[in-house]
Amino acid sequence: MLLLENASRTTNDIDIFWLEEEAFRQTRIILSESVLAITRRYTLRPDWFNFLTQILLQNDVIIPHGKLWKRYGPLHIYIPPKEYMLALKIMAGRDKDLADCAILLPQTTIKTQQQAQQLLDRYILSEAQEKNAEQIENSLNKLFQN
Repeated sequence: MLLLENASRTTNDIDIFWLEEEAFRQTRIILSESVLAITRRYTLRPDWFNFLTQILLQNDVIIPHGKLWKRYGPLHIYIPPKEYMLALKIMAGRDKDLADCAILLPQTTIKTQQQAQQLLDRYILSEAQEKNAEQIENSLNKLFQN
């Protein structure tokens, strides 16, 4: 998101989410070993490549179709809609996520707290919204000054 939106802040990690869950399961060990080798080689933080999002959110969200951004052989990188990224960041509710919301929000048609809630309902399952209700409420209040 930061790369595509030319954001002024940097990021500490790259978040990924595999579209094909079975492929993720089959390659998770190889992926982990590869990330560890790169981490050691370039002295990176251990959490620079974040695929835990996949494990934590796979049963909480409705994944939209993304737009193909880049292809590297069999690796196809899709970028999700800005509204989807906004919904995830509202749910996370950390300060850095709210800063990202400030970048994303003007690029969407979302103008009210009610519209933001409809966006959450489109992408975040109700159980996940209940589980994260406090963060979501806090995010919506900060974003829409309630």
